[in-house]
Amino acid sequence: VQLFIQIDAAHDTVDELGQLGLIHFKDQNKHVNAFQRNFVDDVKAADEMDRKIRFFQEHIQKANNDLPDGMSKIEIDETDDPILRIKMEELEGKFEDLEKELQQMNANQEMLNRNYNEFIELKHVLKKDQDFFLEAGDWTQDGVVTQPGDETRELLLGREDTKESISSSVVKLGFITGVVVREKFHIFERILFRATRGNLFMRHAEIEEEIKDPQTGEPVQKNVFIVFFQGERLHTKIKKICESFGANLYPCPDTPQERTDLAKKVKGRLDDLKVVLDRTLKHRIQVLSNLAKHLHSWHKKVTKEKAIFHTMNLFNYDHGRKCLIAEGWCPKAATEEIQLALRRAKDRSGALVPSIMSIMDTKEQPPTYYKTNKFTSAFQGIVDAYGIARYGEVNPTPFTIITFPFLFAVMFGDVGHGFMMLAFALFMLWKEKEWTKNPPSELFQMAFDGRYIVVLMSCFAIFTGFMYNEFFSVPMDLFGSSWEIVSNCTAEQQNANFTCSEGYYYKYWNNTGVRGPYPFGADPVWKGNENELLYYNSLKMKLSIILGVSQMVLGLILKLLNGIHFRKKLDIFFEFIPQITFMMALFGYTCFIIFYKWYTPFYYNDRQRELGIVLSNATYGADCPMHPSTTEAPQLLNILIYLVLGFWDDTKSKCLYPNQLYIQGVLVFLAIVSVPLMLLVKPLALRSAHNKKLQNKGQYHQVEDEESEEEEEEFDFSDMFVHQVIETIEFVLGCVSHTASYLRLWALSLAHSELATVFWGMLLVQVGVEGVGKGVVVGAFTTFFCWAAWLGCTIAVLLVMESLSAFLHALRLHWVEFQSKFYYGDGHKFTPFSYARIFSGAADED
Repeated sequence: VQLFIQIDAAHDTVDELGQLGLIHFKDQNKHVNAFQRNFVDDVKAADEMDRKIRFFQEHIQKANNDLPDGMSKIEIDETDDPILRIKMEELEGKFEDLEKELQQMNANQEMLNRNYNEFIELKHVLKKDQDFFLEAGDWTQDGVVTQPGDETRELLLGREDTKESISSSVVKLGFITGVVVREKFHIFERILFRATRGNLFMRHAEIEEEIKDPQTGEPVQKNVFIVFFQGERLHTKIKKICESFGANLYPCPDTPQERTDLAKKVKGRLDDLKVVLDRTLKHRIQVLSNLAKHLHSWHKKVTKEKAIFHTMNLFNYDHGRKCLIAEGWCPKAATEEIQLALRRAKDRSGALVPSIMSIMDTKEQPPTYYKTNKFTSAFQGIVDAYGIARYGEVNPTPFTIITFPFLFAVMFGDVGHGFMMLAFALFMLWKEKEWTKNPPSELFQMAFDGRYIVVLMSCFAIFTGFMYNEFFSVPMDLFGSSWEIVSNCTAEQQNANFTCSEGYYYKYWNNTGVRGPYPFGADPVWKGNENELLYYNSLKMKLSIILGVSQMVLGLILKLLNGIHFRKKLDIFFEFIPQITFMMALFGYTCFIIFYKWYTPFYYNDRQRELGIVLSNATYGADCPMHPSTTEAPQLLNILIYLVLGFWDDTKSKCLYPNQLYIQGVLVFLAIVSVPLMLLVKPLALRSAHNKKLQNKGQYHQVEDEESEEEEEEFDFSDMFVHQVIETIEFVLGCVSHTASYLRLWALSLAHSELATVFWGMLLVQVGVEGVGKGVVVGAFTTFFCWAAWLGCTIAVLLVMESLSAFLHALRLHWVEFQSKFYYGDGHKFTPFSYARIFSGAADED
């Protein structure tokens, strides 16, 4: 569509379209720098207002962190303010005033905190220095000076009698006192000692109280120090070292009385500052609380304004008609809603000329738009991660909703593990409303976004667990096994049953009137038997091939639908038909012989052959040898090998059904013929059509302008032929490699089952059961410990690591093996200008 919007109504029009959220605007000014567009000043102004809002939010957060105990925190009101109808110019001025006020409050608060901290430090300096001097005085009064250190203490007091007794040339010492950070004190002390060459006397003491840094607000541990020295040069040197270490120096009177008087003054000033700081904090909280009431609404309004002007920068500005010309995409069903939105914008702005919307004809590929909900959005995200669908092609998401969790469950099949995963998924659904508003951690957010995928995966895991008949790797005998072990076969058993022999299991057959196979899933008798792996490997391997071929055939059918939709006859007749022929002739036939062998009864011995259907050479034809027993049954792998390498030689392969060699010969012939059809016909047909088009142009002397020449697609036969060769080789080899790739279903299912068996058997059965026989206390402790270890291994290895592994393998099967058959994935997503997308964060992800 194309929109002609008068400049007076542009703002309101874009606002209405943003609320509607149905137009994907194109950038009409790709060649223009972002700083040279028409509304760049408005965008900068909105950016500045957004910065101020973040400034307000940071101060609210900082105020909440610094609140003393007992005061309620400042909460930002998340509800919209319907009364707020302030203009952006007025809001910008209000933001400016609020920012200046907060900055002034910050400066005053920092100055008050600095003064308060200085008085706190001065209080501790006076107290510690008084202790230092009293200590020296006590030492002198206790007795005669007997050590050189005691002489130094006498000098610190400056007493005349002591000085005269020691030396008449000694002068009074000077001192510097202050506070330094405790972490720096050892280096500070060492530097002072080296700089003065030991000509100093230092005392220090730790301040028990933590003092807040006025700039960072973090508590800091500090030490009080006092340094005695002699001479002006040392005074200057020590002072510079203190300044370099950030030490705060304070004056200290010489006499005890002066120090006491100064301490009283400091205490009074601290009380006054405490009152001022409390009042300042209350005023700050009041200002921030009033600001928090409207901050959410202000943020939404500024974000809308920023999005509006950013969108208007995408439009072309016609200076002559003073209107904006916009181009974009919208759903066909939404044209009436857009027209109504344009009319509302005209009425709001009071413009005289209405906005005009016209539908344009273009050869440009439209964006792809799919309606999704909270259930389907996660599955659509899996498909979009591979590539956005081309406009009009088949969306594989409806099929992925079923096939993805089912293939995951084939690799993860266990009833117990499925129920544990289902409980986790239901817990996420229970917390859906809460976690949607307040998302959990980033790591857990991924699982929460795919909560509905987890629900389906767990349900299918329970289903496949019943099919495998496994509950935490333990078989479930729900219907009673159809097999029974015997030591001696009676005559009645031999007459009534085909598989009875000493030491073997025997099965009740339907034709005896007793009962048939196990009703649902695998018979539990196979679990734990000697040939367990042979049975399950055969079953799961064949199921993997069947599921893989079925999904790849579905992909080819979707390719047919794409060809019909885009009306590409060459893709239908010379790509789809040869590809489906090649696929079914080789791999569809593989699935056929799997089912046929499952259906065909093979007899174990001559007695069974007599009681059963007697087979003869005439049944299969003269060219096929008879194979009535299980030991002589044809191997499917050999049939597939000789299907290609020796289908003409009847001595290399045993027959599974009548006229097998003739049918296999026809299938191989069809597979071989389909390859050149895929390779040659399409390039030659396109070349012929192109040459015919050129001949028609030359015959009628048609002259095209430059625009039509640019729009015409160039045809290069060599590029087309090389592309077709690559496509053919990729498909032929891909059929083999992709079919083999589906065997990962069997491999991961086997690994999951064996790991669960090891955890159950080694931790619970062997260690736990053996501990029960060693006494009640030891048995209870051992059982509990083994159960906890088993639960931890089950959750960590099977429910987390194995589920992630199965998820990634199912993802690969859909992206590579399934979607590569039909999915182009070269489109671009429909991203409309929508306030809902902006506020939800979806616009940032795109």
